[in-house]
Amino acid sequence: MNREFWEFWGKAFLQAAESRKQLEEFLAWQERHLPLWARCCPWSAQSGAETQGQTDQGDVWQHWQAWTEQLQAMYLDYLGLWGLVPKQQVEALSQECEALRAKVAEQEETIRVLRQLLEEKGLGLAATALEFQKLVEKQGDQFQKFLQGLGEAMSPKPTRGKKE
Repeated sequence: MNREFWEFWGKAFLQAAESRKQLEEFLAWQERHLPLWARCCPWSAQSGAETQGQTDQGDVWQHWQAWTEQLQAMYLDYLGLWGLVPKQQVEALSQECEALRAKVAEQEETIRVLRQLLEEKGLGLAATALEFQKLVEKQGDQFQKFLQGLGEAMSPKPTRGKKE
């Protein structure tokens, strides 16, 4: 095998071990020197056996991530009090706005094409309005005839040949 390949993986594992060692040292230091900090951390309520070096590091890492998420949430709430918005949120809204602008432009183009097709077939806005006006006039005439017929039917007819 290639020497650089083994060298790369050796360095990667050494760096991982060093990072793990730094985390363990930080946690140990924090437990010894910062009792207030330890009380704020969710994993500080572990049993005495765990705090004496027998801690499950996966469990500590999960607690660390949960605590970090809580801190980030509190920080975002604090920024909200000042009316500040995180950059990621602004960028997300900006992207959404651009997507909506593109969609609106596409829909406006579709409307323009459809209107053009209607105009070509003689069914444009002016033609539609004219047809609607004719329909209203026709219905008005029919209603007038109906009222005249109703008036004639309701009016008293003179009686012929009836004796009083």
